[in-house]
Amino acid sequence: MTEEAHHECGLAAISLNKKMKNYPHGAAAYYLYRMMLQQQNRGQLAAGITTFNEEREQIIDTYRKVGLVNDAFRSHSQEKSLSIFDRYSGTAGIGHVRYATCGLDDESYAQPFERHHGRHWKWFSFAFNGNIANFVELAKEMEKQEYHLVRNLDTELIMHHIDYQLRGDNKKSLPEIFGNLSALFDGAYNIVYINALGTLVASRDPLAFRPLSYAVSDDKVAIASESCALSNLGMNHIKSVNPGEMIIVEKGGEPELKQYAKSPRKAHCMFEWVYFANAASIIDGKSVYRVRWRLGEELAKKEPLEVNDEDYVVVAVPDTAKPVADGYASVLGLRSMEGLLRNRYVGRTFIEGVGRDERVREKYNLNKAVLRDKKVILVEDSVVRGTTGKPLVEYILKKGKAKEVHLRVSCPPIRAPCFYGIDMSTLGEMIAVRNMTKKQIEETGFVDLDASVIEKIRQDIGADSLVYQSIQGLTDGINFEDGEKSLCLACVSGKYPTPWGGKLFDRAKQMYNSGKKGRTYEQEVKS
Repeated sequence: MTEEAHHECGLAAISLNKKMKNYPHGAAAYYLYRMMLQQQNRGQLAAGITTFNEEREQIIDTYRKVGLVNDAFRSHSQEKSLSIFDRYSGTAGIGHVRYATCGLDDESYAQPFERHHGRHWKWFSFAFNGNIANFVELAKEMEKQEYHLVRNLDTELIMHHIDYQLRGDNKKSLPEIFGNLSALFDGAYNIVYINALGTLVASRDPLAFRPLSYAVSDDKVAIASESCALSNLGMNHIKSVNPGEMIIVEKGGEPELKQYAKSPRKAHCMFEWVYFANAASIIDGKSVYRVRWRLGEELAKKEPLEVNDEDYVVVAVPDTAKPVADGYASVLGLRSMEGLLRNRYVGRTFIEGVGRDERVREKYNLNKAVLRDKKVILVEDSVVRGTTGKPLVEYILKKGKAKEVHLRVSCPPIRAPCFYGIDMSTLGEMIAVRNMTKKQIEETGFVDLDASVIEKIRQDIGADSLVYQSIQGLTDGINFEDGEKSLCLACVSGKYPTPWGGKLFDRAKQMYNSGKKGRTYEQEVKS
């Protein structure tokens, strides 16, 4: 994606069997670091862990830092890194990598969030992946009860609600606590949780928007947002947590699977396969790599040009579009070559005054041996804002000396906001919406955008031609038996799987028409 939409975060959790010996230095802390490193794609803003160690005064202890995982764990210095592993060594723990869809770039907003208490079962830490769509409504209810949200974000709201469920002297069961939360929350909310009794929990929301995998071996139970993080630990027999299901591990014991809430339907985020997830992961039985390849095959079925291997070359925008480009090229008998080479060492930058053209050049090196005098089929996974698409096309034409650039996108046009954990919550930021009529914005359902809108987008970007994936092609590529019924397609259809998604979409349209700025889910919705 040339102008990345960012994901909320990635989760990790581990519980070790104390009877087993010879764990690596840091034990749970080390394994969490490993899993978080494999999920760095899900959040680059901050990283944090909470570990449990009953021999430590601070029985559960939390470490959080702004920056990449390796920065947080000081991996450039063996001495500093080992010191962190020593301090946070434990037999169980949870981890989190963050990108902010709400809140500030500040260490206090990093997760996990820890809640201290004198009683072990009320002292807990947790992290979550997603967004609470009815956050504003729930926050107002809390204010009426004289709660104060210091950071005004949904992570803090969840912490207070968990704490409220733990009130009194009578312990509720964890399935009851999480079931009560699910009755309040609308949206996506995978949660990992640990308390000072050493009880570890990982739960997936009842619609299963975001992925959550787990694996069990003789010496550990591991849970992560991405299956590749578990494979990297050498774990086998990796499974997905079911919608509305939770895993409970009591102090290094055997894991228990409990259904804490009914699942009215599945609403797996299609964007996980299109863009967010690691290509090595498997989500709900679907290989991310194979899905992306199939999306390329589906895209090739729509190709209007009479292409040939002499004049045309297929070039992916690195990295997620590479399997799409390969699948597309294989159907049409074209060569898929690396005409764009990503600079993997740029990282995040806060340098002011850098324009879009400069950012494109910083991020990508041109391989002129591939591009020169060719008609380039440029394959992209998705286009949200379109802000860097035009500079990229110009870069390939002017500096790469290509004859033509034809843009092919593996995802349908993004035409509606996401309120479930992706940082695209306003209509005005989307290039498709900016080229739609008011009537077209109001239209929702399993409907592809009018060709006139696509032509306007093409003109904006400056490509010689533009072809998007169809909604049907997207669902065929992901390939669930019941098609779109297992997916959340809200951002490409305007049809939301939860009540508050629909309410916020109406609010987003009001804001767009009035010119009001700000993230939609941070605004009050009038019922």
